[in-house]
Formats: sequence, structure tokens, C-alpha cells
Amino acid sequence: MISLFYNELIKAAFKRRTYISFILITLLIPIIVLGFKYGAVSLEAKIADQMQDMFLVAGTAVNGNLAAYIIIAILIAQMQFLSTIVPSEIISGEYSKGTFRLYLTRPISRSGVFISKVFVVILTTTLMMLYFFTYTILISIILLGDGLLVVFHDGLLAHNSSSDILFRFFIGYIYSNIIMLTISFLCLMFSSLSKNSVTPIISTISIVFIGTAIKFIPIDIFDIINPYIFTGYMDIFLKAFHYPLPYDVLSSSILVCSFWSFLFLVIAYYNFLNKDILE
Repeated sequence: MISLFYNELIKAAFKRRTYISFILITLLIPIIVLGFKYGAVSLEAKIADQMQDMFLVAGTAVNGNLAAYIIIAILIAQMQFLSTIVPSEIISGEYSKGTFRLYLTRPISRSGVFISKVFVVILTTTLMMLYFFTYTILISIILLGDGLLVVFHDGLLAHNSSSDILFRFFIGYIYSNIIMLTISFLCLMFSSLSKNSVTPIISTISIVFIGTAIKFIPIDIFDIINPYIFTGYMDIFLKAFHYPLPYDVLSSSILVCSFWSFLFLVIAYYNFLNKDILE
């Protein structure tokens, strides 16, 4: 099993598409943070206006913590696309290139190969999300400095403890990563059904788009369905900064995402075991 995982890891490491998400994040984040540094006058004025009746704040509310919070909150919805890059190709890509014929006809376990591919998907998605969060926070603090984090939740909510702010970013990362892993497993399922690496991406993004529409369209039937689909927790990062922490919502997100992840993996596993590699 270890050798199979190592083999899959090496294959992923030598594919240029594996690094697309990291390159995009590396280039995009500093540009956005610089935009905060030199063009956030209206945002600062809005926050200062709402805070003036609460307490006196020395300095500016637009700092590295606020920039990181806003950037992550906005871009987290786009990370779903980046999370499909590796799983979309990990099965369908090898099928289209015919590499399965080279080693699946040998006496190795298809189950072992599938599990090793799942481990690679988990590793790449988790590392991508960790890099996204860590890099965004570091660049924001380096360019804008540390300070008070003011978020909008039932009015203004201020977090002034550095340890508390980092803890909440960590909570946001953990739960956001769970959502992205579910999306990656969905893409992996489509990859096991497809003969090319484009269809899984389109199918996954389409499903997420429909689920997001269900979340935001104010219809009663959608309000009933929403808590039971993983896309209903796409904004779970924001919940990490509520006070107190909404443990009921956080727990529900774990249960719902675990159910859908298990379902996607079971379907992908069945498809992979029964895939005709000689077709």
C-alpha cells in the first residue's frame, strides 16, 4: 500500500496541473492585499463610522487580520474550482492515456490503487487549503500589520486577542477543508465515470452551482433541503468568527459532509473496480 501511495504521489508531483492552484494563489493574494493597503479608504470609513459609538480605536481597522478575513471569505467560493484540478484527472486521465493497461493487468490490487489515489486527493486538497489560509494571513500581516479584527455579525463584532483570532482562522480552515474535500471526492466520483479530465470538472462545478443556488434562493422548500446538502455549508468559514461559536452548525457540517463524502467514494470505488481498462 505504501509503495502504491508513493507511486501515485510521484505521478501527481510530476504533473504541472498539480501546481496550478498554488501558483494562482501565490500571484493573486499579494495583489489583493496591496489593493487593501492603497485603496481601502471607503471600507475603513464605513467601519470607523459604525464603531465610533462603541469605543475609541487607535490606528486603523483595516489591517492584516481584516484583509485576510475578507480575502478568504470571498475567495473560498472560488477554491471549489481549484480543488477539482487533481481529482478530475487522477482516474480519467490515466484511463484516456491507457496507462491502466500497463499496471492494472499486473497482480496488484485495484482496491489498493484506488485507496492510494484517494490519499493523494486528500493530501493535495488539504495542502492547497493550508497554503491558501497560511499564505493569505502571512502576506496580509506582513504588508498591513497585525491588529483588531472587526467582522459584521449582528452588527459589528470585534476580536482583539491575537490568539483568539488565529484560533478562529484555524477553525475556519478545518471546516472549510472538510467542504473542499467533499467537493474533491465528488469530482473523483465523476472522474471514475469519465473518459476525459474536463467532464469531471464541469460536472462538479455544475452540481456546486446548483447547490449554491438552493442555498441563496429564498424558497421554503430550499430552506428545508439546504441543511442536508454539503453546499449549504460553503460559507462555514464565516461561522468560525461568530460569538459564541455555533457548534450545532459546525457539527452538522461534519455529519453532512461525511455522509456525502462516503457516498461519493463508494460510487467511485465501485466504478473503479468495474472499469473496463481494455475498452
